[in-house]
Amino acid sequence: MRVWSGGRGAGLGEHASARRGAGERAWLQQFMGTPSCAILSQSPPDPSCKVTRLKMNSQKKRKDMEPACTWSLLSEQKAASSSLASFSWKELTDYRKVFRKHLKEKYLKKGVDKCYHHGKHIESRLLVVKEHCISEKPPCGIPQQNNFIEMEHIFDPDEEGSSLSQTVVLQGCAGIGKTAVVHKFMFDWAAGMVTPGRFDYLIYVNCREISRFANLSAADLITNTFQDIDGPILDVILVYPEKLLFILDGFPELQYPVGDQEEDLSANPLERKPVETLLCSFVRKKLFPESSLLITARPTTMKKLHSLLKQATQAEILWFTDAEKRAYFLSQFSGANAAMRVFYGLRENEGLDIMSSLPIISWMICSVLQSQGDGDRTLMRSLQTMTDVYLFYFSKCLKTLTGISVWKGQSCLWGLCSLAAEGLQNQQVLFEISDLRRHGIGVYDTNCTFLNHFLKKVEGGVSVYTFLHFSFQEFLTAVFYALKNDSSWMFFDQVGKTWQEIFQQYGKGFSSLTIQFLFGLLHKGKGKSVETTFGRKVSPGLREELLKWTEKEIKDKSSRLQIEPVDLFHCLYEIQEEEYAKRIIDDLGSIILLQPTYTKMDILAMSFCVKSSHSHLSVSLKCQHLLGFEEEDQASAFMPPTLTLNQPFQLRNLPVSPLHLLCQALRNPYCKVKDLKLIFCHLTASYGRDLALVFETNQYLTDLEFVKNTLEDSGMKLLCEGLKQPNCILQTLRLYRCLISPASCGALAAVLSTNQWLTELEFSETKLEASALKLLCEGLKDPNCKVQKLKLSECSLSAACCESLAQVLSSTRSLTRLLLINNKIEDLGLKLLCKGLKQPDCQLKDLALWTCHLTGECCQDLCNALYTNEHLRVLDLSDNALGDEGMQVLCEGLKHPSCKLQTLWLAECHLTDACCGALASVLNRNENLTLLDLSGNDLKDFGVQVLCDALIHPICKLQTFYIDTDHLHEETFRKIEALKMSKPGITW
Repeated sequence: MRVWSGGRGAGLGEHASARRGAGERAWLQQFMGTPSCAILSQSPPDPSCKVTRLKMNSQKKRKDMEPACTWSLLSEQKAASSSLASFSWKELTDYRKVFRKHLKEKYLKKGVDKCYHHGKHIESRLLVVKEHCISEKPPCGIPQQNNFIEMEHIFDPDEEGSSLSQTVVLQGCAGIGKTAVVHKFMFDWAAGMVTPGRFDYLIYVNCREISRFANLSAADLITNTFQDIDGPILDVILVYPEKLLFILDGFPELQYPVGDQEEDLSANPLERKPVETLLCSFVRKKLFPESSLLITARPTTMKKLHSLLKQATQAEILWFTDAEKRAYFLSQFSGANAAMRVFYGLRENEGLDIMSSLPIISWMICSVLQSQGDGDRTLMRSLQTMTDVYLFYFSKCLKTLTGISVWKGQSCLWGLCSLAAEGLQNQQVLFEISDLRRHGIGVYDTNCTFLNHFLKKVEGGVSVYTFLHFSFQEFLTAVFYALKNDSSWMFFDQVGKTWQEIFQQYGKGFSSLTIQFLFGLLHKGKGKSVETTFGRKVSPGLREELLKWTEKEIKDKSSRLQIEPVDLFHCLYEIQEEEYAKRIIDDLGSIILLQPTYTKMDILAMSFCVKSSHSHLSVSLKCQHLLGFEEEDQASAFMPPTLTLNQPFQLRNLPVSPLHLLCQALRNPYCKVKDLKLIFCHLTASYGRDLALVFETNQYLTDLEFVKNTLEDSGMKLLCEGLKQPNCILQTLRLYRCLISPASCGALAAVLSTNQWLTELEFSETKLEASALKLLCEGLKDPNCKVQKLKLSECSLSAACCESLAQVLSSTRSLTRLLLINNKIEDLGLKLLCKGLKQPDCQLKDLALWTCHLTGECCQDLCNALYTNEHLRVLDLSDNALGDEGMQVLCEGLKHPSCKLQTLWLAECHLTDACCGALASVLNRNENLTLLDLSGNDLKDFGVQVLCDALIHPICKLQTFYIDTDHLHEETFRKIEALKMSKPGITW
């Protein structure tokens, strides 16, 4: 076993292989290259890729490292530093060439065989979720189109010549190929194909492999990278720190709050720190602030990691598209017919078809089916969950045993389970022979081809092993805990933690893939398969223990706040028990999913849980980046049923939308989701068709809201067809910061004339052209229209628009609330509205004209309307420059016997003491007014005292009175206090 040792100090005293990314690369070779069944007979990997112990064992080597103490001066002194004076430019250049050559040879195998970057069939597209130089608020709140970028261009400068970012985070779920993408990038860099001239050196760090060490320094990481190359190390590397790229692969989920670590962060590369603190020092740019960072992480890590990042570009590694998956299957089977039978067979199982878009799942399927018969292809149709697939893989590998008994194979699996659990507990991914022996796996077993399905010998290590993929270790850990209570199980003393402690170790618990696998293994129907594969029965009491514990966590509000709903959904999806999922979801009450990205698998898990809800549920979903749906441009095997909606043939044959899984769930007769909010959604025809289908059958959904959406005409027309269905009971439709055309408003108007349930229609910060509003008003005027509340807030309405609205007020008896907040309708617009208010059929009770650019000139029109309108109860004129003269005119209307107004909002209306006499006369005569808001006006002591004298009058029924009192004198305060004593019911 090779030993990590520090830059100047003695060895760390802890043993681990210095091979970086062993598990990921071993998996990659299996996954995209020759399948496991064929690899078993091959010789060990080429040791040319080895990363050996530091060449620091001799005193001479330690002496060579002494100049590294002056690292802090190097960024300023560059080549002029005394420690570097002996190096010529040619020598520095030659050293870079040597490193590139070494790195290229190291990853050469990945460039020439089928495993090269997921095979040569795969495009290296990334979805840029967040760019450091772009505001998160796009113009008008409307989401911009997806920004895709090739991995090779992620560090390219922009058009102005500046770099896109110094820090790039590649996020993706387990098995998506994060390490494979990084290795491909390193190979291409060494070959001179990417970022030419940008970086001199790439420092690769496998975060999982170093996590077992107590303390490490940055110098340890750097020196370890260069230990296979003779010559000076830190001296040369630190000449130009801005030309270094540190690659932190597999960034861990932080165990401690970020704020607690700030004081411990280090700027000294020679100072040894706990691994987590060391990594955070890199991310916070305390270490090598001029250098660049490339970080890979699972989504569960991103929440805490995001708070550490400064000006980072965040990109998502995409799942297989159908075309990429097809190309991969063709590369893995000897014949195209066999490959296509499996590929199209996946489409008979929607869950498996989605899961196989994850590269690790495709590899497992191909590995098993290459050597198995058609019977297994039939069995594949029953695989619904990730746990199913992993259990299927392990059970089929058990059947490949030759020359040893099944019991012996099961013994190996038992040992692997406890080895995996102990490793996960101790944050260990590399294992020596002694580790394997402690868990009952002997030397003979390590040479057994059967074990090569799960373990891989580390390249360059002396009898050091790692799991083919980290998810294998997580799965086997879950098996360990599922079988732990079996009395015949061995090696329990090696793993001290309970499953609850493992759960808490991950902070948010449900995000742990191990916990998700544990849920899956405890499904009632999997007990037989688990027993057949591992030779032991699932603990009978564990299932109820886990389920009760989960319910307790959900009901605990403090615990629930820390739970990301989609992680919980994955756990519930894995166990596949609808009755239990119903109990959990019903306790939630609402589901809010606002992460930047969600995958097809996330939506599948959420849909499974949503369809199980039997109580009224609210669902909010951010749809900006729904991954895995980008290439669905042809009819799917999982198309919705033929529509009965009245639509052209070409629209009936649209591909499914990213929402079709959710919409399928909403069509379930037992699904009682009542509120649905879709955020950052580009409503295409496919979206509209799938949502329309919901309203054909769903009789619980009453509230639909689109937030920051672009509503295409064809999307909107199909949705409106659904809203006209007899079973549709939608009551509220809201559009917030949306783009909608006049044609779409026309389609919506047709809904208003037929839908008998729709009573609230809201447009907020959504621009409505005059022609669009006119079409909408045609529907509102229809005698069959039942809309009671119309909100048009910040819709860029002008005075001319008010003519159409006045016609609505004149003709409909259903509309009782009209909110026109923050529109420039001006006095002319209000004059038009008042014509409608004076009509006998107008039943309006609530009129909000807050910030509508009104002046005192409009008050006479309002006064005239109050003379005749006996229905208006609430009037909001806040933030309009009415002035004292306008207020005095308005008060004449307020005193009229026909005026039944109860609530009057006059905040910030440019009022002074001069109008208080008129207001006092209203209070003395109007017996209906119960709320008056005069806050934000320039009322002094005199005016307030006049109002107080009126308030104490017996006929005044005011219950709520708002004024500013900070500037008033003591005498006025005494009068207010006296008023409070005589009329204690008034709220100030």
